[in-house]
Amino acid sequence: MTTAVELLPAAAAGDEDRLAEVVRVINAAYAVGEAGLWVDGTVRTTPAAVAEAIRGGGMLVASLDGEAVGCACVKRLDATTADLGFVSVVPERWGSGVGRELFRSAEDLMRARGFTTAQLELLVPREWVHPEKDRLRTWYERLGYTIVRSAPFEEIGVHAVTDLATPCMFLVFTKPLEAP
Repeated sequence: MTTAVELLPAAAAGDEDRLAEVVRVINAAYAVGEAGLWVDGTVRTTPAAVAEAIRGGGMLVASLDGEAVGCACVKRLDATTADLGFVSVVPERWGSGVGRELFRSAEDLMRARGFTTAQLELLVPREWVHPEKDRLRTWYERLGYTIVRSAPFEEIGVHAVTDLATPCMFLVFTKPLEAP
C-alpha cells in the first residue's frame, strides 16, 4: 500500500465531510497518544480549528486506499521558521510509514515556501514518563529534530489548564531544513 499525501486547498475548509475526516484522525491519534494527560471527555481538536488550519494553507492529509489515515499542518512562525502541528496517524497505522511520509511531505512544503527551520512541540507530563510521548520523542530525534527548550503548557497550549489531568509542559524541537 502506498501512502498518498495531499495538501488540502483552502476550499476544503467548507467541506463538512472532509473536516470530519481530519478531526477524526487527529482525535483518534491523540486519544491514544495522550491518554492520561487530559480530563476525560476532552477532545484534542474541533472542526472549527481544523477549518482554520486548512484556510491557513498548510494542512496535509495522508490517505491509504482513499481513507484518511494521517495529517500534519505547516504554519509560518516567522520569516525562516515553520511550525509542524496536528501531526497525527490513526493508531492502527502506527509503524506503517505514514508518519514518516507526512514528515517528508511537510518538510518538502516548508522548503518550497522558503523556510530554513522546522519546529514542533511535544506535550509531555511533568511528573512521570508517558510511554507514547517517550516513543515520539525518540522518533523525532531519529528524524533529526533536537530539543531546544521546554515551555510551560500555558505558553503553547490551546486548551485551558483545567482540561489537563496532570501537570504538563511542551518540549520544543527544531530541525534545520537543508536543500534536498
